[in-house]
Amino acid sequence: MEQTQSPTSPSQEFNIQKATLRGTFWNYASYFSGKFLIFLSTLFLAQLLSQSDYGRASYAFAIISFIEIASDLGVGAALIYHREEPKATDTAFWMTLGIGAALSLIIWLAGPLAGALFNTPEAIVVTQVLGLQFFITALGDVHNTLLQKNLSFRLKFVPDLAQSVGKAVFTIVFALMGWGPWSLIWGQLVSFMVANVVLWLVTGWNPTFQFSPTIARSLLKYGGNFSLVNIAGIILLNVDYLFVGRFLGEVALGTYTFAFRIPELLIKQLCGVIGKVIFPIYTKVRDDTEALRRGFLDTMRYVTLVTVPLGLGLIIVARPFVLVLFTEKWADTIPVMQAISLYCLSISVAFNAGDIFKAQGRLAILTLLSVSKLMVLIPGLWWAVTAPLGGLQQNIVAVAIVQAGVAVIGDAINLYVVARVLKASLREVLQALTPSFAGGAIMSLAMLAALTTLASASLLIQLLVSVGVGGLTYLAAMWWLQRDLVRLGWKKARQLLGPPETKPLGS
Repeated sequence: MEQTQSPTSPSQEFNIQKATLRGTFWNYASYFSGKFLIFLSTLFLAQLLSQSDYGRASYAFAIISFIEIASDLGVGAALIYHREEPKATDTAFWMTLGIGAALSLIIWLAGPLAGALFNTPEAIVVTQVLGLQFFITALGDVHNTLLQKNLSFRLKFVPDLAQSVGKAVFTIVFALMGWGPWSLIWGQLVSFMVANVVLWLVTGWNPTFQFSPTIARSLLKYGGNFSLVNIAGIILLNVDYLFVGRFLGEVALGTYTFAFRIPELLIKQLCGVIGKVIFPIYTKVRDDTEALRRGFLDTMRYVTLVTVPLGLGLIIVARPFVLVLFTEKWADTIPVMQAISLYCLSISVAFNAGDIFKAQGRLAILTLLSVSKLMVLIPGLWWAVTAPLGGLQQNIVAVAIVQAGVAVIGDAINLYVVARVLKASLREVLQALTPSFAGGAIMSLAMLAALTTLASASLLIQLLVSVGVGGLTYLAAMWWLQRDLVRLGWKKARQLLGPPETKPLGS
């Protein structure tokens, strides 16, 4: 599988830059439009569903999230990493379908374990039904991978948007029908069915009955290690849900889950969207350390220009934001949302470090970093859910603070390690981060001044004015501090107007 690749030429690098920009644009367009619909649906669902409804459905989502990341045993990622080879796509499809069917069956049979884990029988059936998603998504996983591998993100926009629209619409319809927590479960499943139909239509690729054991072993060799890395990562991302659900109950879990929604929607999932673009890009230049170093620093620079002001802004306006949009009913989520905003901001700083290691096949480094972080996180969460802190709300907030603190320290270590691997100096890393954090600091001071001045005004006025002041201040700060960077970003964005590059999907 490993073959020598010549260093990237200037023309190749230019094409890669254009592909990255186009891919990010279309992925973000899909993300923004789709997640905006999810945001609107959240506003409706906040009125239709209770904390208990969210908590009951969250039992299933917490369990499924642990298994979801390894749902295809890394076959999709291996197909991207794998050099072009006949029969690889067909082999990957049948492997993925078999794995998905097996996982759905295992989860159905093991459903009672979910009830035992959360100490409630209500977790059993919701977990069993949501487990069907593994077989459903397996029908379209390889089609989705082909679009990603061939950088066909303009086409990928269509099924991604269809899934988001389907989830928003069907979840609301089911909630209006009085399905309670089941509206969240079935809304998820139906959205995957919709996405699969669209994926098959836009790719135009149909599997044939070809299967190569040799290729299968090659895919599993990389994919198995990839899955181990992702399993460690998904434990990091979801172990807090298990602690909250197991020790604090469904209402606490509903509150904690809801508080995650906005920071995750605006920051964390944005990083995931960009990660889907840069992983196949990095694999194309994985033997060129200099190209990887420039790509890593540029990605970090431009991503934090967006995520840092979003994270800091959410921390500052969390109170008026929650009370205006979600009412006093969700007031308990305010301090949790603030801590989770810091957590998501920290993740965004070094999120693409993992893609560097995956593209180079250095998966052992990722596993070691994740396990090290878990060794600190799990004792911290245990303390947060069991300590006598004065009430349930204080325990929930403590969980969020522990998660944020471990993320800040762990992501700083990740950033240091990847910088050493890419031979990037501390000065280069700081230069990449300075624009966003300097502008974010100025923006934060302006927003705090606005909120202090408007302390006696209505919450709606506080929210609108502080967000407006923050946005204008940040743009002005960027123009004052990094005018050349803003101009360069605009120049690169204009490359999106060029014609898309095409490549046969089934190759």
